Amino acid sequence: MIARVALPLPRAAPFDYEVPPHLPVEVGHRVRVPFGPRRLWGIVVELREEPTFPGPLLPVEATAGPVLSPPGLELVSAVARRSFVGVGLALARLVPAPTGSRVREVEPGPKPSTLTPAQARVWAAVQTGTTDARELRRLPGGARALRELLRGGSLRPRSLPFAYREERKGIALTPHQERAVERVVAGIGREKKYLLVGPPGSGKTEVYLRAAAAALERGGSALLLAPEVSLLPQLWARAGAALGAPPAPYFGELPGGERWRTWADALAGTARAAVGTRSAIFLPLQNLGLIALDEEGEPAYKQEEMAPYYHARAVAEARAAREGAAVVLGAAAPSVESYFRAERGELELLALPERVVGSPPRVEAVPRGDEVIGPALREAMDRHLRAGGQVLLFVHRLGFYTGAVCRCRAVLRCPRCEIPLVFHLADRAFRCHACGHSVRDPQCPRCGEARFHPFGVGTERAEHEARRLFPGTTVARLDADTARDRDRILSALARGEIQVLVGAQMVGKGLDFPGITLVGVVDADGLLAAPDFRAAERAYQLLAGAAGRAGRGDQPGEVIVQTDQPDVYPIRCALQGDDRGFYAEELRYREALRYPPFMRLVRLLASGRDAEGKAEKLAKTLAGQGFEVLGPVRLFPRRGVPRAQLLVRGDEGVVEALAAVLPSLPPWLAVDPDPGWLG
Repeated sequence: MIARVALPLPRAAPFDYEVPPHLPVEVGHRVRVPFGPRRLWGIVVELREEPTFPGPLLPVEATAGPVLSPPGLELVSAVARRSFVGVGLALARLVPAPTGSRVREVEPGPKPSTLTPAQARVWAAVQTGTTDARELRRLPGGARALRELLRGGSLRPRSLPFAYREERKGIALTPHQERAVERVVAGIGREKKYLLVGPPGSGKTEVYLRAAAAALERGGSALLLAPEVSLLPQLWARAGAALGAPPAPYFGELPGGERWRTWADALAGTARAAVGTRSAIFLPLQNLGLIALDEEGEPAYKQEEMAPYYHARAVAEARAAREGAAVVLGAAAPSVESYFRAERGELELLALPERVVGSPPRVEAVPRGDEVIGPALREAMDRHLRAGGQVLLFVHRLGFYTGAVCRCRAVLRCPRCEIPLVFHLADRAFRCHACGHSVRDPQCPRCGEARFHPFGVGTERAEHEARRLFPGTTVARLDADTARDRDRILSALARGEIQVLVGAQMVGKGLDFPGITLVGVVDADGLLAAPDFRAAERAYQLLAGAAGRAGRGDQPGEVIVQTDQPDVYPIRCALQGDDRGFYAEELRYREALRYPPFMRLVRLLASGRDAEGKAEKLAKTLAGQGFEVLGPVRLFPRRGVPRAQLLVRGDEGVVEALAAVLPSLPPWLAVDPDPGWLG
């Protein structure tokens, strides 16, 4: 028997290896094989009787057992083809490696018939509520006894990735929610696709949970996705309360051993419900009945840091077509592409027109001015804090100052990436957000001056101003720099122990805390400054999402937006809650300039020495073959590596057409179909 093994090599096809008669190997197994002087682990993608290689074959040396089902293998292979990379590299990056995990908490399993004294001590401690494995290991003989009880199944590891807890509330569905649940449940097993649209607080999460419960009752499984890890604790807690048991978690920050455990449980069918971020779309859940993507328009669902490039939304629909699942794309402000598809009938539109908790907040636009927290926002904060409410301040940039300029007008930039350096007060240094380069005492590369004028507002600066203006008030910050403490911060916010929360994009959507009565958007104009055709869409989504955090409880909500451009359509429509007006305006703009969803874009990124020259030659070659090419343009270097980008614009078949003329890619070229943020 010949095994075709996909190895973790950038653009290599699978290699042939002979399977020894004594070795049980199947499609989807991870195997170790010789490769030149090395030994590599790969995944078997095909078994056949005849080799494709004419020479003598080397044998498979070992197997680690199954890691992927045939449908999952087909899905990853399709993603690899669209990203112009080898299936082996895609599998290596999307399938976790089997590994052990250090047990952090335990729970009782089958009751043991006999116990050693050390085992009895550990068992008794668990029965009295001690579930922390570290405490159990400190008991006399506890480390060995704990291992033995786990190995025998008397104790089981418990995966509790989040400390956040919520009790299940008795919720009566509105007629619109009932209809939405009925439609989604009817689509299970029929590959139906839905766009669930409703303002913040309209009960979209409850629709996901009711549909997930129905999928489980039918013997299937359910997958719930959120765009950011910061949204998972609340979703995980609510799903656990609604489904009767905590769902399996899967996201990039989860330790490798726990990621593998969730993956293995899904493959074995013991995990039937899961929550996660975009990478969880590949979890091998068995008999999949439902996939729900909350906040489906968020750019975090797009993998564009490294190949294989994919959008979780597109993978969800491709997977549902293979496995018969229903797909629900939910959002208060859906992507322009999804809204367009719903208008054309490609997605069934389910509307939740009104809030089911709280009431729509009062929204007011005020001049931005020179202060971080201007007079109107400051007065509103004082009023809400005195009344016992909580305040959320939304800032779209990290750091204290977002840039600095020299007297000679040169902007302080990263020497390796050329993007402006951001000043962080916590470490009193300027930092590059692309490569991590940090400098405490910079000098201007143009004139040598060491004094700079800082500008811009980041989350650190807003936090500093809130503490200064409201001494004695508990202020916290939740952004990428404090993400490790998100569990503690969110739990404290839920208990009312935090009065002012300052956050970046991760707090502007999805979170549901009834105590928040005021939302302040510190700088709405900055959202429009990005050099990308999706800037207006992103600004509208962030403003609509941030405004939706206010007034979700019994107290009336208020939103103060600091802007000098209240009449620009993304800001105006977000302030008025006019989603139809925004989409009509944005679609007119997209159609006039032939941007998605009216045309497809494919990004070709050249990197390395003479990136611009290589991109120029490629652009001429493709243009000569009839492709519409935009660019190339020089991009900022990334970690000192030169880059240049060109875009190919075409109809639905443009990716396949490119694959026909680019059957193999040089190592300096990457291809991203349907790119998200450009630049």
